[in-house]
Amino acid sequence: MSRILPFDWSSLLAEQPLLPVWAKVDVLAAPKLATTLLEAGYKVLEVTLRQEQSWEVLEALQSSKLTLVAGSLRHPDQLARLQTLGIRWAVSPGWCPVLAEAAEQSGIGLLPGISTPGEAMQASRMGYQQVKLFPAKALGGPAYLQAIAAPLPELAFVATGGVSEANMAEWFALPQIAAVGGSWMLPEDLIQQQNWQKIRMLAKTSLETAKSLREKTLQQGVDR
Repeated sequence: MSRILPFDWSSLLAEQPLLPVWAKVDVLAAPKLATTLLEAGYKVLEVTLRQEQSWEVLEALQSSKLTLVAGSLRHPDQLARLQTLGIRWAVSPGWCPVLAEAAEQSGIGLLPGISTPGEAMQASRMGYQQVKLFPAKALGGPAYLQAIAAPLPELAFVATGGVSEANMAEWFALPQIAAVGGSWMLPEDLIQQQNWQKIRMLAKTSLETAKSLREKTLQQGVDR
């Protein structure tokens, strides 16, 4: 197993510990949604590659000031399309060494998904400093992450899959959490209704809460 040059996701998400994940995309709504997120204080948006339409959204947002992240990356051949669009960051749903090596060769910063201690160890050995825990809630929630992270102090985690506004505090209570990701601040019904004011308020409140929770945990670590 070769070693990759790690990309620092902690720096990318340092000022935004909450990653909005847009799965059910809408090409026509994309420009306005991007503007709304920028107004709410976001700098990074994940667009999952679960639909062919997702590629159209990434293309439509090329001129946006948001840093775009391609989510649900599964195949090495998708990397060439991302390069064409100028996308420099991607997230995979699971651990795949072939995909990790291909991302390294393409110059795209990959946040690899893991679900077991063994996969986390492989990612660490390959050079990764941050990994995505997915599906976070189904695997056992914060208690599961706390258990697998204990013998892996060199790794930071981004939890996605079942993370919500209601349980976000439980995740940020863990010092191993660099960020969490979710879709609750991008409600499909509000996007269809073009209720940008309500989306802006929800997104802004969620981000402010995430920042406060993360800062509290970091401060507790300093005080110990």
